[in-house]
Amino acid sequence: MTSLGAAFNPKRNSLNALRLLLATAVIVSHSWPLNGHGDEPAGPGAFNSLGSWAVAGFFVISGYLIAGSRDHSKLGPFLLRRLLRIYPAFIVVLAVTAFVFAPLSAFVMGDYSIGAGLEYLVKNAGLYIFTFEMTGTLTDAPYAGAWNGSLWTLFYEALCYLAIGLAMTFISRRWLVRVLVVTLVAGMAVTAAHVYLDVLHINVILHTVRLGTYFAAGALLYFLRHRVAYRWEFAAASAAAVVLTIVTGTFDILAAVPLAYLCMWLGVALPLHRVGAENDISYGMYVYAFPVQQLLAITIGRDLPLWLYVLTSIAATVPLAWASWLLVERPAMKLRARVKPPRTTVRTLEAAGQG
Repeated sequence: MTSLGAAFNPKRNSLNALRLLLATAVIVSHSWPLNGHGDEPAGPGAFNSLGSWAVAGFFVISGYLIAGSRDHSKLGPFLLRRLLRIYPAFIVVLAVTAFVFAPLSAFVMGDYSIGAGLEYLVKNAGLYIFTFEMTGTLTDAPYAGAWNGSLWTLFYEALCYLAIGLAMTFISRRWLVRVLVVTLVAGMAVTAAHVYLDVLHINVILHTVRLGTYFAAGALLYFLRHRVAYRWEFAAASAAAVVLTIVTGTFDILAAVPLAYLCMWLGVALPLHRVGAENDISYGMYVYAFPVQQLLAITIGRDLPLWLYVLTSIAATVPLAWASWLLVERPAMKLRARVKPPRTTVRTLEAAGQG
C-alpha cells in the first residue's frame, strides 16, 4: 500500500495549480455582487458557496504544507519565513489600493483624499482588516464602499501559522495528533452550534473556529500521511462526501476532512506540476482581484454580461499578480532563504510552494 506521504513529492506536485484555481474561483464568486448581480449563488445552510469552498480549500492545503514547514524548522525561523511570505505583498496591495486604485476611481465617482488613503493603510497594516472603505470613494459602485473583500482571511491564516508553530513547540508528537483531532471535532461542533442554534455572533471567534477547523484538518492529514493510503477510491469517496455536504447544507460542518484528502490527492494525481513551479501568482491573484474588479465595475463592468466581466477581471488581475510575484513576493522569498532552517529537508518542502 502506498501512503499519501510516500506519494507526495514536495518538488513535483500540483498544489500551486490548485491554489491558482481556487484564487480564480474566488474571483468568479465575487463577480456577482461586485458587478451588481446580487449575492453569488449559494447552496442550503451557511457558508455554502463557491467563495467559501475556495477559501476552505486554501486552508486545508495550507494546514498540510505549513505543518510540514514547521516540522523541519525551528519556531523563530519558521515564523519569520511565514511573515515574509504573506506580509510584504499584503502591505504593498494596501498601498497600491490606497494610492493608485482609489485615486483612479475618483475620476469616475466620489472623492479621494490622501488622508483617507493613509487611514485605510494604517488601520489595516496590522493584517486584521479594520476597514474595507476609504471615505468618499466607491460611493455609487454596485458593491459600494469595500475595496478589498478578500484580505480578511489573511489574519486568520496568520493565526493558524502561529497556532501550529506553538503547538508543535510545546506539545509532544505523541499528543499532537490527539490535540488536532479534538480541535477538529470541537471546531465542527461550534460551527454546527452557530449554524443551527445561532449562538455565535462574534465574527473574530466564528472565523477563527471555521477556518481553523479546515487548517487543523490539513495539519492532521500531514501527521497521518504515512498511515493514510493514497488511493483513487478514497479520493472518489472524499469527493462524494464533499458534494453530499454541499447538497445537504453541512459543508462548513463536515467537509474539512474529506476536502483535505481530496485536495492533497489532487495535488499528487494531477499532471499540473509545472504550473506555478517557477512563478507562483496565486497569492497575487487572490489579493489584487477585488480592487481590480471594483475599478472594472465602475467603468466598463456595468455594460458587460457576467461571464465577460469574469473573464475581464481575471485577465486584468494577471499582470498585477505577476508584478506582485516578480517585484515583491520573489524578493521576499530570497530574504527567506537567508533564514536557514536547521535541516536541509525544509528546502524540498519550500519547493512545493507553501504559500
